[in-house]
Amino acid sequence: MLNRWGTFVHHHARFVLGLSGIALVAAIVLMVTVSPSLTSNGFVSETAESARVNSALQEEFGRGGEALIFIFDAEGAIDTPENRQAFETAIEPIRSDSHVAQVLTPWTGGDVQFISYDGQSAFAVALMSADADTIEEILPGLRTAVEQIAETQGLSVSVTGNAAIGEAIGHEVEEGILRAESVAIPMTLLLTLLIFGSVIAAGLPLMVGILAMVTSIAVVLGYSALEQQSIFAINVITLLGLALGVDYSLFMVARFREELRKGSVERAIAVTMGTVGKAILFAGITVIFGLAATRFFPMPALHSMGLAGMLVVALALFYGLTFLPAMLSLLGHRINAVPVRLPARMRGDEEGRFWNRVATAVMKRPIAFLVPTLVILVLAGLPFQRLNLTAGGADQLPSDVPARMTYERLQSDFPSGEADPIPVIIAADDGLTTSAGSLASLESFVGEAAALPHVSRVSSILTDPDNSSDLIRGNRTLVQVVADVDGEELENVVNAIRDIESDGLTVEVGGAAASNVDTIQGIRDGIVPAVIFVVIGSYLILLLTFGSVFLPVKAIFMTLLSISASLGALVFVFQDGRLENLLRFAATGEIISVTPILMFCILFGLSMDYEVLMLTRIQEEYQRTGNNTASVAFGLEKTAKVITGAAAIMIVAFGAFMLADISIIKSMGFGLALAVLIDATIVRALLVPATMRLMGDWNWWAPRPIKSLVDRLGLVHTEQVAAPSGAAD
Repeated sequence: MLNRWGTFVHHHARFVLGLSGIALVAAIVLMVTVSPSLTSNGFVSETAESARVNSALQEEFGRGGEALIFIFDAEGAIDTPENRQAFETAIEPIRSDSHVAQVLTPWTGGDVQFISYDGQSAFAVALMSADADTIEEILPGLRTAVEQIAETQGLSVSVTGNAAIGEAIGHEVEEGILRAESVAIPMTLLLTLLIFGSVIAAGLPLMVGILAMVTSIAVVLGYSALEQQSIFAINVITLLGLALGVDYSLFMVARFREELRKGSVERAIAVTMGTVGKAILFAGITVIFGLAATRFFPMPALHSMGLAGMLVVALALFYGLTFLPAMLSLLGHRINAVPVRLPARMRGDEEGRFWNRVATAVMKRPIAFLVPTLVILVLAGLPFQRLNLTAGGADQLPSDVPARMTYERLQSDFPSGEADPIPVIIAADDGLTTSAGSLASLESFVGEAAALPHVSRVSSILTDPDNSSDLIRGNRTLVQVVADVDGEELENVVNAIRDIESDGLTVEVGGAAASNVDTIQGIRDGIVPAVIFVVIGSYLILLLTFGSVFLPVKAIFMTLLSISASLGALVFVFQDGRLENLLRFAATGEIISVTPILMFCILFGLSMDYEVLMLTRIQEEYQRTGNNTASVAFGLEKTAKVITGAAAIMIVAFGAFMLADISIIKSMGFGLALAVLIDATIVRALLVPATMRLMGDWNWWAPRPIKSLVDRLGLVHTEQVAAPSGAAD
């Protein structure tokens, strides 16, 4: 199958390179001409109850679910005539902005609790009539205008709110990507130089990774002009693009150089594509399949990140199976040009012999190695049972970011909850103002809500009849519940409000806390179908890859173990707060909800990468010799150097993201790097040889119909490639 494609590429290398070049030029043109629409929002389903409430607030009540909070600080008491006048002057740009529906202050429509405990600060709440992304666009200008006037009035001002936090997150994501890539790219080049000892051979994998990243980013930016995409999608592309693009290319270049010593360039290309090319194709499909599981979770941001991940993996495969073999064909023996002098210990086959000895030792006493290893991995995964999820907010930002500092001031310096009341929209079959029954039910609901623990007050048409025109739209009314708690306790208040039974009324709760509740529930609902989808799909892919019934079961079991251990470490470090000083973060006792989902979806495919590539070489030798034990040792030896190098590159590429200041990126980089480390050491050195020794020839067994199907599809890895006529290239 792919060996024929390799032969075609060899004879049409310049044409194939031309197509790759056209794709790159189109990507660059798209990047510089498109007006992208990226958002830091989208972590709650558009059909969730909280999303419906936030939409109704904007479309029916003229205010969004979003609000901006401006805290003003004075030299002395804020509630003096002079400072009150300065305050009113400073908020004039807010009042006059067309995106602001209403401004609440301590003296106009607000509450005296808008004043700080020390009396020197007060805040204004701007209830917005636009969505979060529009607010993020106008925020810099609005903030600057308010700051300039406040300074002339002797006041200082700071801003927070979901949109301000989202703007800060977007900035931190961009900074984190630049910081990570500035380390990952030069380190990757250095490692490929150490692996190949040639500048030309080292440069090709890096080129494939960069091509995959650039093209993927261009496509996502272009698509965002049609349908808004998550800013974290770019992060996923940079996280996976370099690592996988280089990873796949390393195996291709290494096998090509090996085959080149045996014959012509044409034969080397054909054999490389028919073996390693086919292996990386199936490995990439497995990663794509894992990322497709993000569709089971009802969050637009996660869908965007999953799509971006699938795209960059597909493009890494595209360039790895087109651009790379075309370059190899044109370079031929010049692939080894511009050699780099390396220390003697870095040359030769010493590492391969080391892994051969390890595999042989493990296979002599497989149970003695297997049982303790399984126990260690199971114990490492136990902390994952304590996973505590959050949709994320200001606390994922570094502690010195103004939006987070201002948010924390709201919690510490002012009465809690006043800046962010819980919006509740209540609908009645009859008119609320004309039906005595509906009014009685509303009064009962308000009373029960006011009696809930941590609820300080409830605002409604019953308590504020003068503003009834602002609080009623048709048969729906807005009720606002103020609670003096935050975080998980506030989410408990949301659940308690939803549990109140009201005859004849439909009650829907919105706001940030309700969005968090809905996000976590959406994740819980999607976990089981996502896992089933990935496990069954991966099994079928591996079944067709190796024509074996039992190897996919073993691979899936070991993958689940390594993922569990990585997620357990994630909880142990980032939720429990271990290594805070070393990794420079502040634990909150929670993990951002999308982090374990993305890690699972990425790692389920990624953890099989090395296994697929290693088993491919083992299967080649087994089909040649029929000796299972010797084939395992041979496969580990022959793939040792390139797997070690590829793992090192992926650890560097993922680990570089730990340099980011935002917790979602830092924790993702940590988890992925650790998982690769586990796969490249514990799984490769101990689990693979031990389990394959115990399974023996059953590793390769399958019913005759499956064997026949795989043979008919041409999916076997050991294809006989006839040497082309003529002299070697």
